Amino acid sequence: MCEKEKAGIVTLYHGNYNFGGLLQAYALPKVLKEYFGIEAEQIDYIPTEPTRKIEKQKNDKKDLSWYLYQMVYRFGIFFFDKLYKKRLYQRKQVFDNFMNEIPHSEIPYDYDSIHKNLDKYNLFVCGGDQIWNDHKEKHNIKIYTLQFVPSGVKKITYAPSMAILETTSDFKQIMRTGLNELDAISVREKKSVSILKLLTDKNIDIVVDPVLLMTENEWECVERVTEKKGKYILCYLLGDSMEYRKAVATFAQKIHLPILTFPHIFLNVVRKCDLFFGNIHDYTSGPREFLGLIRNAELIITDSFHACVFSMIFQKPFVVFERNKIGEKGNMNSRIYDFLEEYHLENQLMTEKELIEMKKIPEIDFTYAHEHWKKRRKESLEYLGNALKNN
Repeated sequence: MCEKEKAGIVTLYHGNYNFGGLLQAYALPKVLKEYFGIEAEQIDYIPTEPTRKIEKQKNDKKDLSWYLYQMVYRFGIFFFDKLYKKRLYQRKQVFDNFMNEIPHSEIPYDYDSIHKNLDKYNLFVCGGDQIWNDHKEKHNIKIYTLQFVPSGVKKITYAPSMAILETTSDFKQIMRTGLNELDAISVREKKSVSILKLLTDKNIDIVVDPVLLMTENEWECVERVTEKKGKYILCYLLGDSMEYRKAVATFAQKIHLPILTFPHIFLNVVRKCDLFFGNIHDYTSGPREFLGLIRNAELIITDSFHACVFSMIFQKPFVVFERNKIGEKGNMNSRIYDFLEEYHLENQLMTEKELIEMKKIPEIDFTYAHEHWKKRRKESLEYLGNALKNN
């Protein structure tokens, strides 16, 4: 066992080319070190991707125009893949550089090898991203509930998210086993507590996302301001809705501001919804630059949880769309609903019609949000302090 106290964190870190995902992975080890004097690093765990079920095609007859469309579409995607390959590689490099700045294990691990790092840490933490999702491979859930760590070694959670609240019996059974072996449990969304309470009698705390453990001033020291001239709307949409994009374009034209976007943000995937959307196409920003772009934007329009959070941190006007429609399978809106409700920012959740009808950039009073954040941050740090104490 390592001589000095050291924490191994399991979250969505490996190959996570997502602004919010990497920023939360950056925040937790930094807070553990600077606030509690505990060296901490991300365990570079390689999760198995979900097995995609192939839907059986209906035996509907397709006419010639359908086949022609498919040919043109596939050729178009192939063409744009080649065209954007260099730009996407440039973005990957910026993300990789930031990923390497985050303390992490020397080598990556998979499900079969992760137990080999047990002698490197005397404390394990899982969280805080969407690691408790029923759509993940079941053995990944075992890792994300620290079931590879033997009894007698402290293991706690910090702000994991379920995101999808409809769960299967298999998922619940794996979660029940994992939860009951943990020394301290916290989650990010209050909506998930009622589900987890059916699986364990242990106390469950609700804490803030790791990025909210750092202050606004601390994040300003992380950000990097890029040379973006003039005013702009920052539009960061992870979903592929064309209706949302058309609404953003209509509103931007009304207030005479260009739209800054991050086309094809999912690495190596050229999305047709992004091809001709926006005025300033950003391929050079990593997480540091992302923070600077949010802080200097006139308005943020997004369907991203972390973009909402950083808009609140920097007190920037923002509008948020639902990533998934209510009732849609795999709905992942719960964390956004919880955040907006808790910080009294519900009015920022809009439909595309409401955005189009908006006459100007909304003015938001963040007084309550920042006062509440200060209180919740203190409570969350107290949870961590108590959870980290020796039994």
